[in-house]
Order: sequence, then C-alpha cells, then structure tokens
Amino acid sequence: MRILAGAVLITILAFRVHAQDGFSTENLGADIILPTVEVRLGIGFNYDLLRDPFDISFEYPRGYFGLNLPLEKSVNVRDYSGYINPAVDSLFADSTVFTNGDEFRPTAGARQNPNPSIMVDIPMLGGVASFSSTQNVYINYQNVLGNSNIFINPDSLMEGLSLLMRGDISAPVNLTATWETMTFGYAFEVNRYLKLALSLHRHVFVFDLRGKIDTDLLVRFKAEMGAEGASEYEMTNLDGEFDYSSDQFGGTAYGHYEAEVWTPTIGFKTWRFSLVSRFGLQTKARGSLYAKYALPSLIDPVTFQPKYDFNKLSIDNSLEMFQDLSNGASDSIIYSTKKKVGNREVESDLEWKMPTGLTLSFDIVPEKFKISYTKLFGEVSMRLDRIAREQTPLETTAERDEGIDSIVIDYGVQVDNVIMLEVNLFHSFLNLGVFGLDVRYGDQKHLLGRNMPSYLKLGDAAMIPVLSLGTALGTRIQLLLEMDILPLPALKTGVFYYF
Repeated sequence: MRILAGAVLITILAFRVHAQDGFSTENLGADIILPTVEVRLGIGFNYDLLRDPFDISFEYPRGYFGLNLPLEKSVNVRDYSGYINPAVDSLFADSTVFTNGDEFRPTAGARQNPNPSIMVDIPMLGGVASFSSTQNVYINYQNVLGNSNIFINPDSLMEGLSLLMRGDISAPVNLTATWETMTFGYAFEVNRYLKLALSLHRHVFVFDLRGKIDTDLLVRFKAEMGAEGASEYEMTNLDGEFDYSSDQFGGTAYGHYEAEVWTPTIGFKTWRFSLVSRFGLQTKARGSLYAKYALPSLIDPVTFQPKYDFNKLSIDNSLEMFQDLSNGASDSIIYSTKKKVGNREVESDLEWKMPTGLTLSFDIVPEKFKISYTKLFGEVSMRLDRIAREQTPLETTAERDEGIDSIVIDYGVQVDNVIMLEVNLFHSFLNLGVFGLDVRYGDQKHLLGRNMPSYLKLGDAAMIPVLSLGTALGTRIQLLLEMDILPLPALKTGVFYYF
C-alpha cells in the first residue's frame, strides 16, 4: 500500500538501488555486503479517549494524571527469519550474495509511547464540570539503512568489456502521526433518575514526514571492441572511472499536515440505562508533501530498474552508456501535492474522517458490573487525492497533463460492534470484550476480515478481543496500576487525587 507515499518513495529507492533489483547475482558476480539495518516503531493508543461522560463523582472533585510506561523491545531479525520464512535465512547464509552473512544482524524494535492524560472533575451548579487532555494516538516509524556496500563485477560480458561498480547508500526515514484531544464537559443531575451530559472536544491531528537518501557510487568502465581484422583506428577504446557522489545524487522527502476541529458528545442516563452519542468529524488537514531525488542515468528514475542489460551489452549501447557515464548524466524526478486551479498552484488537502458512535450501557449492579454495546457509523480514514510527478526528463508535456504518475492515498480503518463487560470489585477492575476491526485501501474492502475464518469474525470484520485489568491503591490519593493486554499491550500508571 502506498499509504506513506513520501516514505515509500525514499525507502523503495534505497532498497532497490541498494540491492540492485533486477540483476542476476549469478551472472553479474554481485557481492552485496549489508552490515546494518535498523527499524524502530513507536506506537501508542490511549484508552482514556473512550471515557464514559458519566464516570464522575457528583460529590467530590477529582484530578487525574496517567501515562503508559514507555517500554522498548529490540529483536534481531536474523534470529526470527527462519521461523518467518526459511528462504530468508538461507538467503542470508548464501555467501555468493552476502559475503559476511554470518555477521549480518539486522535489528528491529518496538516502543510503547507514554500517551499522557490529564483529567479534572469539579462539582458545581448542581452538576460536574470536567476538563481533560489526552494524546489518543501516537505513531513513530524510523528506518535507517546504513553503510550498505554494493559491489558488482560482471564476469559474463562480451569480450573486451569490463565493468566494476561499488557504492554506499544511506537512507533514513522518520514518520510521525499524532492525534490529541482537549475536552470541556458538563454533566447535570436533573433528579435521581435522570442525568444529562454535554462535552465539546477539540481534536488536533498532525502528520510529519522526513526522509533523505545519499548515494555514493564509483563506476569503472573499460571497452576495447572492433570488428575482426579492423585497424586500430576502427577500434572502439573506452576507459574511464566515474564518481557519483552524494553532492550530486540522492534526494529528500518531507511532508507536514495539520488539522484542528471541534466535535460534541451528548449523553443521557436514566435509571440503569445510559445512551452516549459521540459525533464524528470530516475535515481537511492543510499542508504539503514533497519528494525529490536524482539517480545516475544507469537507473530509470521511475521504475528504479537498470536501463541497460549488462548481459547483452553491444557496441552501440556500450557507447551510449559510456557517454552517460562520462557526462555524469542523471535523471531526476519530483513528486509533490501541488495542483493547478485556474492560474494558481495550490496544495492538495489531506481529508481526515472519524466515525460517529452510539453507546448503550446497562448497569447490571450499580458501580460493580456494567455491560455496553457501541455501534459506529463510518470509519477512521485518510485521503490525499493527488501526489503527482512534477518533472522527469523522460516524459512529454502531454504525459504530464494526463498525470500518469499521480498517486492517490486512500485508506480507512473500521471499528464496529464493540461489546464490553466492566467489573469493579475490591478496588480493582477488569474490562473484557470484543470488537470488529477491518481495513480498507481504495476500493479494496475487508482486507482483514476476508482472510479470517467465519468463527473469528463479527459481521464481515475480524473479531478482536479486549482485555485489561488493574487496581487503584489508596484513599484520598490513589495510585493506578493498569495492564492492557489486548488488543494493544501496554503498562499504565497514574495518580487520582480527591480534593
């Protein structure tokens, strides 16, 4: 999926040049040494986002501060590659591809984000005024390819030709996406049988991308060719060494989108039943995304494939390749979200949607057992309708007008049919439940659900379990200890203070 278009452009470029995709290592004598690959993923989800507006005290003011414990786990990909795919591990051990395969220890890591929460409830005017600030979702992705040494020395070229290529490529990418909410609410107790609640939420969404690629390739090319019996003046003699440094070749990618929008929540509670409606949103995040890179003319900047078949080099295309090498020729390409509206250039906005949710709850035993069902209408979606190729020497004006390289980012996550059982006993709590989860990209729907057996589905979506438990220790000041086991593991702590 091209969800992170700028990151994908940079990462694919790095991997394809790095691995010389399309070459036959058997025929070309390719020797690729990969000493280090690092991937880091930080992710966090704050369950305080789903707080019940009636989960308050009409008698005592209360303050709360909580956060996830930022635990990190690093693994060696090589240690697990045999379980994931035995062919991957056998590839590492192939000395014809990785001369230092035994030392190749790529690492990956995952980190839980703190996702802090602040909440204050103050009884006043016959009701309770509340304020909260939560970091609902935080995602950070880092990918670093360092000191990737490429060595290509074909031994099957036609007589009189020789080619040697060595190089280093570095391509770090950093992507961050956050969603934070500030809430102002008020709950009013009409009488002992009826309570009303109204909240206003200020949502802030930020998407940020940074990427860079440095290319440093050295090419040695020599050709001595001519017809049999030809004189020395009819011979073709080419000899040169060509340096493609990071000063001339490489690229950058950056993007930033930000949106701010307000939504309401309305709640009613009568006897042991409560109904809460959380209104969805649809807004446009303002910003831009831009990626530009240049490659030696040996490589097509659109497909990232070699332009020349080194196994079938002739005199003519050898001359052409040498000419490109001697001139330091390069092909550059630019992707951006700019588009023309009349005579003006404007940026394509990123469309962000959140679903509307209705939650029906019933207190089986007040303050002890509660069951709830949530129905959501819509999906969490992100759409960027145009990332266009602005420039490349290979295309014509007509092709640019047709937008043949225009990319559309359009994906969504659907959560629905959330069934929860909440238990509160002996200063401890347990939350147990299930919900349906599915993913869409473009017109492709149910990407998760269609691959699940029927007994692991809720409707057409995959069935995901929920399990968390914890305790609050103390009286006026309480220490919260919570463990979220499913679906996203997290250790959480916090402090309640009753004024």
